[in-house]
Amino acid sequence: MSRVLRGARSRRGALTTLVLMTLVVVGGAVVVLQFAMAAGTSPWLTAPLLLLGAVAVPSIGAELAVARREEIGLARLRGIHGLRLWRFLLVEPLLAIVLGAGIGVALGAIGTVLATRSWLDDAAPALGHTALLAAAGIAGVGLLIVSLSAAAALREPLAVQVSARRRPRRATTVAVFLSVLVLVGAGVAAYRSRGAAAGEPDLVVLLGPALVGLALGQAAIWVVRIAARVLTPATEKRGLGAFLAARRLARADDLVTPVRLVVAAAVVGSLALSGAVAVGGWTGEQAAVEVPGARTIDVTDLGALGAVDLTERVDPEGEHLIATAVVRNETRLGERRAYVDAGRWDAVVADFYDGTPAAAASDAVASVDTDIAPVQVRGERLSASAAGLTVPEVRTQRGPTGRVVAAGGGGLELTLAFVTSANESGAAVLRLEVPADGSRVRRSVRVPECAEGCAITDLDVSRDSRGLIDGSDFEVLLETLELGSADLLAQPWLPDPSSVESALNSNFFRNYQPPTSFVVNRPDGLQVALLPAIALRLEQDRGEASVPVLVADQDEPVALDLGGDDRTTEVVGVAGSLPLLGAVGVLADIRTSAAGSGPTVPAAEVQVVADADTPEAVLDEVAGATGATWRTRSSVRDALGERYGVAQSVAYALTALACALVALLALGAGVTRHLRDYRRDVASLRVLGVSTGTVRRAGRAELASLTVLVLAVVVAGGWLAVTLLLDGLPLLAVPVAGLPLDTAPHAWPLVVPAVLAAAAVVLVGGRARAVRASTTRPSLLREEER
Repeated sequence: MSRVLRGARSRRGALTTLVLMTLVVVGGAVVVLQFAMAAGTSPWLTAPLLLLGAVAVPSIGAELAVARREEIGLARLRGIHGLRLWRFLLVEPLLAIVLGAGIGVALGAIGTVLATRSWLDDAAPALGHTALLAAAGIAGVGLLIVSLSAAAALREPLAVQVSARRRPRRATTVAVFLSVLVLVGAGVAAYRSRGAAAGEPDLVVLLGPALVGLALGQAAIWVVRIAARVLTPATEKRGLGAFLAARRLARADDLVTPVRLVVAAAVVGSLALSGAVAVGGWTGEQAAVEVPGARTIDVTDLGALGAVDLTERVDPEGEHLIATAVVRNETRLGERRAYVDAGRWDAVVADFYDGTPAAAASDAVASVDTDIAPVQVRGERLSASAAGLTVPEVRTQRGPTGRVVAAGGGGLELTLAFVTSANESGAAVLRLEVPADGSRVRRSVRVPECAEGCAITDLDVSRDSRGLIDGSDFEVLLETLELGSADLLAQPWLPDPSSVESALNSNFFRNYQPPTSFVVNRPDGLQVALLPAIALRLEQDRGEASVPVLVADQDEPVALDLGGDDRTTEVVGVAGSLPLLGAVGVLADIRTSAAGSGPTVPAAEVQVVADADTPEAVLDEVAGATGATWRTRSSVRDALGERYGVAQSVAYALTALACALVALLALGAGVTRHLRDYRRDVASLRVLGVSTGTVRRAGRAELASLTVLVLAVVVAGGWLAVTLLLDGLPLLAVPVAGLPLDTAPHAWPLVVPAVLAAAAVVLVGGRARAVRASTTRPSLLREEER
């Protein structure tokens, strides 16, 4: 064990890098996996991180193998082979990987709690079975990669293993094959992402950003090497500094190779940042479309009419509050609809939608306003008086079986249907015995459901159920019909055509002769001719038969009332986006749709919306009446994000952050790995009479070339990744009727990662090209020879 510890101390630089690399990959994978599972998105969002980690680790393994070349050679000379030699080689990296994985799991658990607590409702479990398996798998794969690097060192000739200098070697066939495979994989990922929007993206699509970045990074390396080799002869006569810079770019490996990972991580970051910008813009626009005011409060328990009543009671002037109802119905788009109080829209909403996709439709909402409104009453007793006009005598007859049954009667039954303020349907039944002599009869019944208010939907008038009724005439005059203090006969009533048609088509009364008119609205009351077998349904006269609507993306729009029944439809406007609904649906006036309607369907989201200038007293009164709390526009935006999976973009951003750490570690490791060789080269140049100023100019030229290259390649790679891949990534579950997600490339999400990547190359690479007289003195060469 002491020998292992001494060896680890002597190679602490490479082993520390391996520990940190394992820590970052394991910790990042744990955080992203746990976060993705808590957010309900794909756990394979970790794929870019795993790929970049797999690309970065071989260089660390190769460094460890190079650092132990002499030990490997001596062990082989002493006859150590096979399993003993492998154990000798892998103990140190195994301990490093286990240490890094353990710390990574612990930090990942802490990061999971912090991330889920910050971006999700509740903190997710710190660790899960899948995360632990992933950590173990990453550690195992890391050890396997290091083993492959050690195997390459074991196959080297003994003379190479004991060599004091490591010289650049040509790329192996395996390295070239893997580089070409990355290019092919990037093309396949771009192709597959075109069809990924319709379903769950596969692993190749999720690997796409990293593959595109690695492919462009590899292309950048080839460009640098080829350009440097072409420029090397041309710079011989133009200055020693340019010649040295070109020579190092053509042959050195310390800064050029890690550029591939830097570019790949920056491309992943560009895609993540572009996705976050797209998602943020979408939630902002969608929230602006779905909420017509600064604050909203849910009043679903009251129903749409209850919301209208509440706004009228609290804000009788109609200056601050408006009632809305939305039936989203994203599976049956033909029934997707919204209702607004069109009479209050201009006063309350005003210019709230300016600058949003629904601005034009908002300006046209007033066109759906009508004079039609539900009959709303308040009272605890229903009373009616009636006189017979034509009343059949009560008589008996024998039926087909010989049994004596009633064949006529003067009983009248009134059934008044209504919707309560609690959005529940109800009915009050009142029975009258109408004398044949035409005298007046009056009766009343209690209706406690309407004590707090109710809306009348229809009235059924029928003969009582004492027996079968023949086709004899039965006409009455309803002189009064009152609920509380409201006169229900003040507005005309019309017969429901369906009930009349049912009676006329009945085979039981083939000889029935219908009257000229079933209902006559007279000055002294309502004259009704009763049907012989079924109830005659009467409806309030709503004037114009059609309901005006605004439409978005509906081929055959149908206006539905609050209860979901069809109404005759009149399209008064077509828009690309509607308030509350977005790109698909039908918008109508809430009062017009409530007239004669049943209870508001349970699927409706009923709300009261307040403008920004609403007094606190009004807000408090509404909150007290509903027992709910007001939501601001930002909270609505957050709710939209939660509903449609905005956390998916956060998971991808966490992946991009971990990828950036991997790239920084790889860049720093590359610089540290070759720093000693560079200082030796500078010392050799000083022996030949080359000044440190010339060497500094060469280093600055080399660094500037790589920085400009990284800037250009990252911007180009980010643009390609966003254009080709962003549509296929699961960053947001856009609803079918929602606004489209803007996935077009934008400038600053592409420039920011490029600038950060270039800054990393300048800062970290600048350390590699720092030339100090004390660290590059010519005597360094004599000390190394000793």
